[in-house]
Amino acid sequence: MRSRNLIILMAVVAALGAFIFFVERHQPTTLEVVKRANRVFPDLDVNVVEAVELQTSQGPIRLAAVNKEWRLVEPIDFPADAAAVRSLLGAIADLDAERVLPLGEVELADFGLDDAVLGVVLLDSEGTRFSLAVGDPTPLGSNRAVRRGSDEEIVMSTGAFVAGLDRGVDDWRSRDVVDLLEHDLDSVEIETAEDQIRAERVNGRWQLEAPLVDLADRDQMQSLISELNTLRISEFLPGDGDPAELGLDPPAFRVLLEPRNGDPILTLEFSASEEGAQTIVCRRNGVDLFRVSNSIGIRLSKAPVLWRSDEVWPFSSWDVATAEFANTAEEIVVREADGLWQVDDGSEADSGEIRRRLTALADLVVREHDLTLPPTEVMGSVILVLDNDQGAEGLTYTFYAPMEEGGLAAVTVSTRADVMGIDAVTVETILEDLDRLRPVEESDPGSEVS
Repeated sequence: MRSRNLIILMAVVAALGAFIFFVERHQPTTLEVVKRANRVFPDLDVNVVEAVELQTSQGPIRLAAVNKEWRLVEPIDFPADAAAVRSLLGAIADLDAERVLPLGEVELADFGLDDAVLGVVLLDSEGTRFSLAVGDPTPLGSNRAVRRGSDEEIVMSTGAFVAGLDRGVDDWRSRDVVDLLEHDLDSVEIETAEDQIRAERVNGRWQLEAPLVDLADRDQMQSLISELNTLRISEFLPGDGDPAELGLDPPAFRVLLEPRNGDPILTLEFSASEEGAQTIVCRRNGVDLFRVSNSIGIRLSKAPVLWRSDEVWPFSSWDVATAEFANTAEEIVVREADGLWQVDDGSEADSGEIRRRLTALADLVVREHDLTLPPTEVMGSVILVLDNDQGAEGLTYTFYAPMEEGGLAAVTVSTRADVMGIDAVTVETILEDLDRLRPVEESDPGSEVS
């Protein structure tokens, strides 16, 4: 009986502990409950607010959450500064009712609330309306008189939130031009009057599709995308501006960014830079007009050849699972296992020497593109099996001797159509004396003759 009672008691204690852990610990403390009850809007949850209507000294402004993104919808349609919206919502949610004065004891006109210039209305996802009229500041201190909806009372609260409410339209506009990171994109296209550059992201790498099909320069692609994401609007322009006068008919550059999630393509059109000017005009999606730094124009002016990769093939030596090295006299297969390298027969290999050669292979730089396959002898080959985020990937490098002494060696890679010229000395260091990939056998001290 005692055992049974003990088991029941333990079960009750466990259930109580679980209730405290999963339920009670997430409940507000008594102090938090009291503090919330003293708020101007105790029931306001800023996380479910879907619309903000502002009455400012410059006129009405309306913002709405569209697909979870804040946008200005009145007096213009434009992406909103989400940080500014969140800051205002947080300030209103934190407003304390420091003093409450019933109407009858005081008049609305005494506090500028009979015809308030400033006000805000918040609408949440359940249709609840939180309305606040903002009156005059108090003669002493920094408090403001406010009125909730049609309440028969005036509330005194801190007036710090007014600075975040009474802002002009441009202050509510987002100054971000692009919000698409590299992994968010399927393709990037740059168009000028003379050229078209198009790159697609395939298996985590950028592949040029125009003006030729080849591996794209990943540093150039990453730098372009990074610069677009850090680009900021320096000046907003009227939406009815003349495209010809703004240098957009036709534009000097057009950039098309295709998101991988199926969202519409983002189009950016840029004017040519003017001598001495620090900014150029940009038109986004054929609608939004503004000025941005001329630095993006300089980047877009790069010759098409600079978008082609000068890496023979980008890979990390740490992703190599198997490597087969071969020269004209010998070959060896090595495999990585738990951070160590082994020869194909199971014996331990020289991990440092293997890593050095793989690093040299990964660092090969193209000196010339589009060579003709030379009639010279094959210097050797390297076959790799990579195990990376894209799964297993096979690479075969074939090296050809220089046409003349001191000339470039040629290389082909199974993943690339180009015949490339590279430094011959580096190739020799990768392929030479493959016996050095095996560990040096220690001599037997007993066999030494004194």
